[in-house]
Amino acid sequence: MTFALEDDRVNIEKMRPRVEELSRRLGVNPPDVVYGQPPQGADCMLKRRGKNSLIVIGATFDDLPEHLQDVDLGWAIAASDRTRVRKEGVSTSASAGIGAVAGLVGAPLIFLFDSPIPFGVVTLTLLIVIGMPIIIRGQIYALDRRVAEVCGREVVHRALEYWQKNPPQMRGLYQLAIKLQPSMAKRAARLAPANL
Repeated sequence: MTFALEDDRVNIEKMRPRVEELSRRLGVNPPDVVYGQPPQGADCMLKRRGKNSLIVIGATFDDLPEHLQDVDLGWAIAASDRTRVRKEGVSTSASAGIGAVAGLVGAPLIFLFDSPIPFGVVTLTLLIVIGMPIIIRGQIYALDRRVAEVCGREVVHRALEYWQKNPPQMRGLYQLAIKLQPSMAKRAARLAPANL
């Protein structure tokens, strides 16, 4: 599936071999690549279509240096591997701990209000407010390590420095997703040699 806009600056046919090579090195089936309009502030974006993944590359992607393009593509390709992303995010024991804490905090509400509804609301809220950021951070750190194995730790460090100086100007839910992620400085610190 390929489509183009009038301002077709990105050569998708040139991108496909890069995506296929990075996919091979990451051990992932290569997602399809199209030129399009990712959300404002993004150079490229992974989109899911059922079981398939699609990388949408925008006009600003060409403005990035090649090593940043590879890291950007690497993150999108690594994130397309749903099974591995889920496994590498947060350990099962940590997930169980988060669920147990949320349940223990919410359990007294059943007796206090004589209804399971407040328990469900409070538990679900705690899981979203506390659990989701922990899970997202774990997944981001895992993606960083995985891309560093393929693109090189120094290249990923430079990419994180670039995005720290030039943060994506996302809006809406995309901005919230960015805020839930660890800072670029924390991500770079987690890539230190002792942490790989």
